[in-house]
Amino acid sequence: MIKKYLLLFLALVVVGCGSIPQQSSIKEGANLGAVSVGSIVRVIASSPEPGMSPEEIVSGFLNASASSDNDFKIAREYLIPDLQNIWQPTQEINVYEGQGRLNTLQENTVVFSAPLYATIDSKSRLTLSEPNAQLIQEFNLIQVNNEWRINLKNDNLLISKVDLNRSFTSYPLWFPDSSLKTLVPDHVVLPKSMTGNATRLMQLLLGGPGENLMGGVNTAFPIGTTLAINSVPVSSGLATVSLNEAALGAEPFMRELISAQIVKTLSSVQEISAVRINVGSQPLIVPNTPIRQNISLWDKFSPDFGRTNDALAIADGKIVRLAPDLVEPITNPYFNSENWFAAVENREKNVLAGVNVDRTRLVVETANINGVKRSSVSGQGLRVPKTDVYGAVWVTGINQVSVIQNNKLLNVSISEVDKQNIIDVIPSPDGVRVAIILNTVYGSELRLGTIVRDEQSIQINFLRKVLRDGFSVNNATWQDEITLLYLDSSVDPANIYAVDTFTGLSKILYSQSGATNIAGVTKKPLLLTLVTDIILERVSGNWIERGELINATYPG
Repeated sequence: MIKKYLLLFLALVVVGCGSIPQQSSIKEGANLGAVSVGSIVRVIASSPEPGMSPEEIVSGFLNASASSDNDFKIAREYLIPDLQNIWQPTQEINVYEGQGRLNTLQENTVVFSAPLYATIDSKSRLTLSEPNAQLIQEFNLIQVNNEWRINLKNDNLLISKVDLNRSFTSYPLWFPDSSLKTLVPDHVVLPKSMTGNATRLMQLLLGGPGENLMGGVNTAFPIGTTLAINSVPVSSGLATVSLNEAALGAEPFMRELISAQIVKTLSSVQEISAVRINVGSQPLIVPNTPIRQNISLWDKFSPDFGRTNDALAIADGKIVRLAPDLVEPITNPYFNSENWFAAVENREKNVLAGVNVDRTRLVVETANINGVKRSSVSGQGLRVPKTDVYGAVWVTGINQVSVIQNNKLLNVSISEVDKQNIIDVIPSPDGVRVAIILNTVYGSELRLGTIVRDEQSIQINFLRKVLRDGFSVNNATWQDEITLLYLDSSVDPANIYAVDTFTGLSKILYSQSGATNIAGVTKKPLLLTLVTDIILERVSGNWIERGELINATYPG
């Protein structure tokens, strides 16, 4: 079974592309080399040799820190004996770029410095650093039997970005959103070569979500739920999770969510193809669910579940649907009576929204058993609207972020950000995370936030970087729950990138002169709007023109 998330640190794999029609000015990005799933690129660590200088000891320690074999056995040999057995390297991990520099201050003091790429905390969550961040660490050394050894002051690990890619893997933990409608990924970083990652993932899952998702997600586990046996054995592809009796307090639906959280989390481990969930030694009873569970049982909780609609677009001011071989007008008397700049619908097709051609008004139409209702909000320079999994409609304008849900205009606030600096807001498929294109001192860049909702308001908290570098983002769309596609129009031709929203790794996919808008979703074609008011569609490795159209959108 192919594991979707196992190689996030190694590469974003781009499938090889076919030829491009001569009339298109799109250029393909370089293909990325695929790495076989489950492969581990071994880092060969060397033990300290007699007579090494303090600087050589520190250099050897940094090189050995890239190997987590036997709980960083070789790296521990560079420490003084009192620290070798108590050092906890994964309490904090500092990831640096490049080779770094060593400077000897005095005979027993060596300082290491390098650009800081990211930090990984004691709960295995990674945070990207600002572009100008620096890592500076002082190493004090002591002679032990006439050989220099390091007397570390902190439980931390220094590792290069290259070695992180080789030696660590990211895994998603899964937590239900506040409405229990969908599961939301919360990524952690673990060493590849350490045994017991299934156990560690369950410990982290039971420990709850990371700080960045607080207020946006819950957990289905009843209070007090722990592992009854502090191990998750894996045999012939079957992982067995034994919970304590607190899990029996969960109602039937919550047991489904418990199962979905566990199975989706453990299924990212290469060796696991099925999961058995016990309370003690007996199976946890989940209605209509086999004892051996696999990930496909819980597709209904996937953030991308139901994102199957064809795209909407605008043709001569009118809203049309881009079916596979047909451009067909929508059948809606109200919307057909006016001209529009852009339109979007929700997954259930009972919410339709449009921004008028002057970009001064958003109209939202909601249909239910009680009939049809319309709501609107005014603004200036309104952009292409978006929907989320809850049927809310989002639109960004000049000094404005507006959300209409259930015919209500919600109050929207964004922590530590002035709305005049916001270019666009793009809710993720899970409805909990949101991508924000933001003007900063570095340029226009992507940030990720967490949505906290109630009936009257939306609060966006915990803004964090998506890209370590990349400051000319003009337009973005969620390809799936992990990947954002974004457009950089600061150069000609414009570049289209895919970025992993956890690792910050981005790769150029295509280049296109005059690209202004991008729309994409899993299992649906990528759509580009050009400044010439033409939409290009990616089909079977080729680009085709869909006609004189603008501003394609898929449901969020």
